[in-house]
Amino acid sequence: MEKDFDFSTVPYQYPLCLNRQCPKAANCLRQIAERHMPDSTAYCYIVNPRHLATLEGDCPYFRSDNKIQYAKGFIGFLEKLPHRQMLQVSNTLIACFNRRTYFRVRKGERLLSPAEQQIVADTCRECGVSIPVVFDAYLEDYDW
Repeated sequence: MEKDFDFSTVPYQYPLCLNRQCPKAANCLRQIAERHMPDSTAYCYIVNPRHLATLEGDCPYFRSDNKIQYAKGFIGFLEKLPHRQMLQVSNTLIACFNRRTYFRVRKGERLLSPAEQQIVADTCRECGVSIPVVFDAYLEDYDW
């Protein structure tokens, strides 16, 4: 997976890790991103190595290099619902996410994490929706 790593996908100001002796370094996004950082990069954010040296047990900064499935939009699903049920689901999700975020995730401008996908599915079930929630699109990406 590391061969396909594209440093340009690393979020802005994402903290990198310099601890190459860490037992999880081979599978940590912070380490992989650091190893793929271009030589032309003058500055970067790092997790303080002295702080890391004081930690015991599992590293709280570890981020797995396994990709997860994000969902993109659910307008198609909402259109299949009866109008009243669609309004109930929409209003409940607006209360959960807030109005701006709701409309962004509904249109697919903002991706939904697996946990957020579950929130949408649970909300639909609570509102009496009997059909399975199917999002407009799915894609795999890192859980930065």
